[in-house]
Amino acid sequence: MKIPKALSYVNVASTYNELRDDRAEYEAEWRTISDYLLPGRGIYQTYSKPRKRKLTSPKVVNNIAEDALLVLTSGMHGGLTSPSRPWFKLAWEDPRLNQVDQLKTWIQKATDILHFMLHASNFYSVINNFYVEYAGFGTAACYVGEDTGTDEVPFYFNILTVGEYAFSIGPAGRPNQFCRTIFMSERQLVERFGKAVSKRVRKRVETNQSGVDIPSFTVLEYIGKYKYDSQRPWTQIFYEVQSKGAPSGAPFVGNEMPEPLEVNGFYEFPYPLARWSTIGSDTYGLGPGSRALPDIKRLQEMEKAFLMATHKAINPPLNAPARMKGKLNTLPGGYNYYSNPQETVNEIYTVKFDYMGVSNAVERVEQRIRRNFFNDIFLTANRDPNATPYKAMEVTVREQEKMLRLGPVIEGLQSEFLSPLIERCFNILLRKELLPPLDPALAQLAGSYHITLVSPLATAQRGVALHGINSFLAFVGQAAQFDQRVLDKIDTDKAVDEYADITGVQTDILRPDAEVQQIRKARAKAQAQEKAQAEQMAQAQLQSQLNKDQAQAAKLQAEAGATYTEGQQARQEAGIGT
Repeated sequence: MKIPKALSYVNVASTYNELRDDRAEYEAEWRTISDYLLPGRGIYQTYSKPRKRKLTSPKVVNNIAEDALLVLTSGMHGGLTSPSRPWFKLAWEDPRLNQVDQLKTWIQKATDILHFMLHASNFYSVINNFYVEYAGFGTAACYVGEDTGTDEVPFYFNILTVGEYAFSIGPAGRPNQFCRTIFMSERQLVERFGKAVSKRVRKRVETNQSGVDIPSFTVLEYIGKYKYDSQRPWTQIFYEVQSKGAPSGAPFVGNEMPEPLEVNGFYEFPYPLARWSTIGSDTYGLGPGSRALPDIKRLQEMEKAFLMATHKAINPPLNAPARMKGKLNTLPGGYNYYSNPQETVNEIYTVKFDYMGVSNAVERVEQRIRRNFFNDIFLTANRDPNATPYKAMEVTVREQEKMLRLGPVIEGLQSEFLSPLIERCFNILLRKELLPPLDPALAQLAGSYHITLVSPLATAQRGVALHGINSFLAFVGQAAQFDQRVLDKIDTDKAVDEYADITGVQTDILRPDAEVQQIRKARAKAQAQEKAQAEQMAQAQLQSQLNKDQAQAAKLQAEAGATYTEGQQARQEAGIGT
């Protein structure tokens, strides 16, 4: 297999060594975190997998830190990537495209399909472990694979643990090189790489001589931006670097230069990763686990001292006569016989231990650990059912302020991990033609799209903007009671669009501007017709009333004339006035 010189084994192994040297300064702290917070996580051997991974640590006496980490990771899972509700939406960068019905419908359907495919995959079973690595070690990585072997689920996910991968960051703040050691058995090696594996290993598998599938081979994976494939900017290459029986740290098996096991290409970087926080231009991040580590170690010492004092108080050290060696019975209800009354068993010293003071000190340390893991955000206090509205509003404001503490973390997680992951999954759906077809004419108009997180935690970060809009509109409503002209200053359409964007409302809920104008024109026309009809009815009623008044006046006039005539006739007959 002919490969570029940059991807030769010598260059790949050299790059991996350089990346490991950069990682080395973090490994000591990661090991301590593994011992005190995350037993069983982390692989710190270079080319060999640990024979036996310890899932518990003798250094942990009080596991409150692990409980606090579980609260944080569960809160992030439910608050950022909850499987029970949509947590992101897609929309076109150009707002005018969101006004085109077909384009708006297409991007909404694409969002729904992407949510469905994430549910069908193993994403939600992996993401919680990602948050554990992310918050515990400060750095976490996840593999987004495209070849699932089935058309029903187009992608899958694998979580990594610290120590089994190393990477470097490019000028744009994104990974530009990535190395990983993979531990495989003979059978897994043949199933994964097929004929590229040596004949000896293939023969052992074919003849069922490989035995139990225990990882005994180490494969080095390298990903870099080399255009081995002209259409795919990212190149992936695998080398076998060590097998069972080879000396520890051996660069490769035998004296010959190894050939690649496989070479692949990717359109997107397949290992999205995230760092909790970084110092300057550091490659790896620091998380709550690092910040809480001093308190975690201090807590274990305090807990051990507390237990030792309790044991001494219950079973104190004793002074006993020499002749009673091996005969002393310290069990409850035990009998000790002696002839000399002066020979008694006494405590060496009286234990004076401030249990209450130490308990309060332990509780303070536990509270600091919980605060380091943001438990005060996810475990809010029970609210008073008799609280006044003012007090309830004050509690809500305080909770929003606490949410802002996670703002930088959520922003970094979106830019470094969630957005690249969603983009890769979206592009995989496009390449596998699992999204609805789009009219070619409209496809030329469609540009880039942007991703917005609409999860509860992400929405809470934008709650400050919502509070400002609500306060402003409330003020305008109050001012309009005195002067209606103040409403002329408000663009209500813009306010609705901004509110919908902040809260993450789906695009199909809002009508396009053209449709809104049509509805308003129809409403204005209907109102004009109703007004004209009302005016006609009023005019007709007025004319009818006028006609009635005129008829009544004519009738009265006629009656008055008839009465006058009759009077005249009566006077004439009576000879009056003649």
